Amino acid sequence: MMFSCSLNGNLQLMKKISICSIFFTCVVLLSGQIPYGNNPAAANYVQTKDALIYYEIYGEGEALLLIHGSLYGYIDEFANILPDLSENFRVYAVALRGHGKSEIGDRDYSYDLFAEDIMQVMDKEKLDSFSILGFSSGAITATRIAADHPKRVNRVVSIAGALGAMDKRPETLRNQREMSGKMFVQQAKGFVEKRKQIMPEPERYAEFYDKLQAVDLDPDWIGDEDAKHIKPPVFIIGGDRDEYFPVEAFNRMHALIPDSRLLIIPESGHVAVLLNRSVYLDYAIPFLKNK
Repeated sequence: MMFSCSLNGNLQLMKKISICSIFFTCVVLLSGQIPYGNNPAAANYVQTKDALIYYEIYGEGEALLLIHGSLYGYIDEFANILPDLSENFRVYAVALRGHGKSEIGDRDYSYDLFAEDIMQVMDKEKLDSFSILGFSSGAITATRIAADHPKRVNRVVSIAGALGAMDKRPETLRNQREMSGKMFVQQAKGFVEKRKQIMPEPERYAEFYDKLQAVDLDPDWIGDEDAKHIKPPVFIIGGDRDEYFPVEAFNRMHALIPDSRLLIIPESGHVAVLLNRSVYLDYAIPFLKNK
């Protein structure tokens, strides 16, 4: 999930940072004794062309790839539901490049690159087939993988994702265009310092932010024609008060992907959908298990 604000919107930024601080405090409390995202007992790595990608493995059963949101997101954002997921699946929770313990690398960022990184994890683990659950940028990456590797993906749950920056609310795009990595580091010091504690290259944080911004402003993450030819079943879940994507974005995605279903959660914003356990227990897990 990517939070941004305009140069003149410091109050708006601080409000969002405060919301994120509360969110991550909740995550720590919910995670109990398991340090999701920084757990040596579950840690694994794969070396790509330019970056070491970190991931953790939990549970037993059919393979489920778990992909977090960008910038503020990380593996630990699933702390409230990972115990339930690991009771039903063998979960592969991957850290997108630059996030947490994954290296930033030198290549230009794109959802094609994120998908390529993750497929190297799947190849290393010798997984010929798997399902995917992703949130925000993780949902977008999941859809990209489904479009590119239809024979390997069984099912996809897309939570608060969309097909392109064109689907974002205009004010969100405007605010993102005006924020640089250096500005963000200065205005979100507390959050950035916490993230730097586990990053292998903390001195490159501002560069990492700028790389993410370039991806976030790409008009087409998954083109319409690619979406029309996605073969695995996709469950699209979004909130009717999502701060980044209006309901129309989820409707458009549903209309384009042939084998898709749509669930709109009432009175829910971006993070509220992520933290809503019933979304997983009542909808996502039964869908992934084809019940």
